[in-house]
Amino acid sequence: MDAPGGACWRAVAAARRRTNVRKTLVTGFSLILALTVAADALGQGRQTGTISGTAVDAQGLSLPEVTITVGSPSLQGTRTAITDINGNYSLPQLPPGEYSVVFVLSGFGDVEETATVPLGGEVGVNAVMAPGGVTEIVQVVGVVPAEIQTTETASNMVDDEVNVLPMGRTPFGIAAIQPGLNTNTPNAGQLAINGAFAYDNVYLVDGVDTNDNLFGTSNALYVADAIEETQVLTSGISAEYGRFSGGVVNVITNSGGNTFSGSWRTNYDNPTWEGLNPYEVENEVERTDILNQTHEATLGGPIVRDGLWFFTSYRRARFTTSNSFAQTGISFDETNNNDRNQLKLTATLAPGHTLSGQYMRNYTARGDDPTFSFSITPDTQNDATRPNDLYVTTYRGSLSQNVFAEAQVSQKRFGFRGGGGTETAIGYSPFTTLTQQLGHYNAPYFDATDPEDRNNLQVTGNVTWYRATESFGSHNIKMGYESYRSTRTGGNSQTSTGYVFDADYLTDANGDPVLENNRLIPVFSPFYSLIEDWRASRGARIDINTSSFFINDNWAFNEHFSFNLGVRGEFVSSEATPGDITTVDTRAIVPRVAASYDPLGDGRYSIQATYSHYSGKYSEAQFAENTNVGNPSLLLGVYLGPPHVCRGLPNATAADCPGLDPDNYFTVLGRFPTQNVFTDERLNSPVTEEFTLSTGTALGTRGYFQATYVRRRSGSFVEDYQDLTTGTTTLMDDDGNQYGTFTNKVFRNPGDLGDDPDALKRNYDGLQFETRYQLFSDLLLNGSWTLQLRNEGNFDGENTNQPGVSSTYGDWPEITPADRFYPWGRLDDYQKHRVRVWGIYTLGMGGFGDLDVGGFWRYDSAENYSLASSSFRRTSEQQAILDELGYVDGPSSRTLYYSAGRGSELYNGVGRFDLSLHYDIPVWRNLRPWLKFEMYNVTNNDKLVFFNTTIRPDFSGPTDELRIPTTYTEGDNFGEATSAGHHPSARSFLLSLGFRF
Repeated sequence: MDAPGGACWRAVAAARRRTNVRKTLVTGFSLILALTVAADALGQGRQTGTISGTAVDAQGLSLPEVTITVGSPSLQGTRTAITDINGNYSLPQLPPGEYSVVFVLSGFGDVEETATVPLGGEVGVNAVMAPGGVTEIVQVVGVVPAEIQTTETASNMVDDEVNVLPMGRTPFGIAAIQPGLNTNTPNAGQLAINGAFAYDNVYLVDGVDTNDNLFGTSNALYVADAIEETQVLTSGISAEYGRFSGGVVNVITNSGGNTFSGSWRTNYDNPTWEGLNPYEVENEVERTDILNQTHEATLGGPIVRDGLWFFTSYRRARFTTSNSFAQTGISFDETNNNDRNQLKLTATLAPGHTLSGQYMRNYTARGDDPTFSFSITPDTQNDATRPNDLYVTTYRGSLSQNVFAEAQVSQKRFGFRGGGGTETAIGYSPFTTLTQQLGHYNAPYFDATDPEDRNNLQVTGNVTWYRATESFGSHNIKMGYESYRSTRTGGNSQTSTGYVFDADYLTDANGDPVLENNRLIPVFSPFYSLIEDWRASRGARIDINTSSFFINDNWAFNEHFSFNLGVRGEFVSSEATPGDITTVDTRAIVPRVAASYDPLGDGRYSIQATYSHYSGKYSEAQFAENTNVGNPSLLLGVYLGPPHVCRGLPNATAADCPGLDPDNYFTVLGRFPTQNVFTDERLNSPVTEEFTLSTGTALGTRGYFQATYVRRRSGSFVEDYQDLTTGTTTLMDDDGNQYGTFTNKVFRNPGDLGDDPDALKRNYDGLQFETRYQLFSDLLLNGSWTLQLRNEGNFDGENTNQPGVSSTYGDWPEITPADRFYPWGRLDDYQKHRVRVWGIYTLGMGGFGDLDVGGFWRYDSAENYSLASSSFRRTSEQQAILDELGYVDGPSSRTLYYSAGRGSELYNGVGRFDLSLHYDIPVWRNLRPWLKFEMYNVTNNDKLVFFNTTIRPDFSGPTDELRIPTTYTEGDNFGEATSAGHHPSARSFLLSLGFRF
């Protein structure tokens, strides 16, 4: 669940940092066929690949009417194409895998070649045909590497490599090692791609959008051993993909085949197999000695050869993880029990026509789980379940020799059940810190009795038409449609008591927390401590509907020049209940164009340029602000009672602790979304403008090298305004009780009402280098380097548990100077250097099996932080200005920056080397038992990478014209580790074993 957003005051900001850590459709063939034959059908992305190329004679003259036949263990039957008048051909909709490609023309010798078709990519297979009856057989894998043939900046990784290397096997884990991105994100499981928002990417599993509706992380709707290939698109992305400003992670799972195949895998893990880093040693952390096991199984094969295949996968995990709380250092264990089941059927209805259906279930039960990553005491732990499933039906077919169609219907469902508090006595309310490092303590956040659902429904389709001309080359024209409905249901109750308190905890003379029975002791300070009075609307629902159309022409003009010309239109509307509220009704038309130059005309070298616009996602985090969907009403009060230390929680009462008495607070701010929060009718998602320039070369037949420059500019963000033009509202409840008059909040894009449209910007310039080379037949090397030349702006747009948050720019602007509240500088995901180098060495031992040695070196240069203090209250001079202008209220507290600006300081960089050993041995036919050992952080690098950066305003020093302090004092723990995450994880190892056949 999540805390509601759009606030500029401290309590709402703190609440939104606590946001969202928790929390059947089977279609008949007739519907699929109806969708397919529609001329305006589109699919979200590509789950197949393409073989294309040219056939020429010995003199280099084009050969029309050559028949090309392709076959693969991944393909039911075979596919054929015939070269056009220019000798060109194209075979789309091929399942990724190894293919044989045979060229046949009467009077010429047959030519047979082999190629690897990548997911979402295109591989060039060209043939030189000689007269006569001699058959030439040439074994070539990827004649023209797909990486330099496409204008999209994409990286692919297959399961064989993932299974050998020391790395994560999830879509996120696979994507995280690719160039053009980093994981310096506000929330776990997110990716920051080329300077974009971490919540604004698209994850696709078998073509289905599996994103969390708010955070953009992927629901775990897969079994890792069933993943066949993963593609990561980071720039130059075609019009076939939409609803993002970052990039796309595209995953496909296995589908079975004409032979039976399967696997069994058990992963072993023990908390004691990980050492202790310096913070854990200092806090005497003890790990629980328990052997965790994760079992995975897959099985696939034919029901009817070349007619009906099945594939099924299964996962069962029972995990206990040992950890320690930040700030307090208290050790704790949490449990995570997970079961996943997948069933997929693929049928050939007629030659060239396939229909597949899939169901995936993922059920998780978490025990003793801290509410947030910044929860700091055991009393924040709770139990929860998370049901999650997926249905999908897909059709692909050849309507004629040069017309191809696809259609898909899918539904993803994800829910939160339990999780949160159950007690209603006020002493069981959650607390968050004010001026100390962000921390949550005393009780679980959220209400276990207020369930939440985040679902989507997707209908897609596309039609591809291959057209050749004598003078202007060949065209692959693809057009289509996508209907995507994102649904969120729930009131998002923040607490079972109805209240959240914001108060720092008691510390000793050294600045360390004082604990009683492993509980922190809050300190209530008059005019500083806060109370949040939350009022949720249970069962509230919003549907955000995005209808998208695209047309894309992949135009091969001649052997030197090719172009990709596309445009995409996205039309968005919404409806929310209660109240039948429309939150957005808009559209965006975005171009995607690219050009490629091959100087030699043989595919060995390429120079490419792209120009694209990306329209960001329409998330419920931003486009439900004027509804009660996941967005409870809030009254914020300032404490007016006596200062005191509140002991005896959770059993203490208001009589024991005056700070627990709501009557001791004065309401200073109110936000009732359906009363004083509004959205401008022109509100839309920000559009990112991108330009790329790249060059690539094939390194013989052994590999490739590619260099890419990426330039992105983003603006026109979703921003909230509270000023003299937005008006005021007197808030009241259903019984007519009034709570005061407050400034309205209006969400709009900068520039819509005459202000500066470029007031808020994000600018990114970067270089990325990627190479892959088969140095020897038994040694594969791969490396990438991402260099950020610029990643700066004055709009973060997200924070811990705050996907899609606004800034202070439009709030009480007369007392909000940019250099103090939203300065320009390096953004949070800035990281100058990011290097990933890995290799696989295979020692073949004949009948004794194979030993694969995987090595992985990672280097991350320093991340940045700002010299900024939280919870800064407005000064008397600021209040005087507000009074003179006639404001009825003002900001309660905000983050204050100093002269150095945003992102001026750096933490420390760090490198890490990981190692794996993978051994398998043939036993009988295709049966191969295997064993894998992984060691992470082999050198046990334990340097201090991050540290506490808490600072406070120095009220005894100089001030500016608004009497805001211009200097600061460092907190007691500034520069020190106050969390286990401030050091790298200590050396650890994992063990897994199983068999494949």
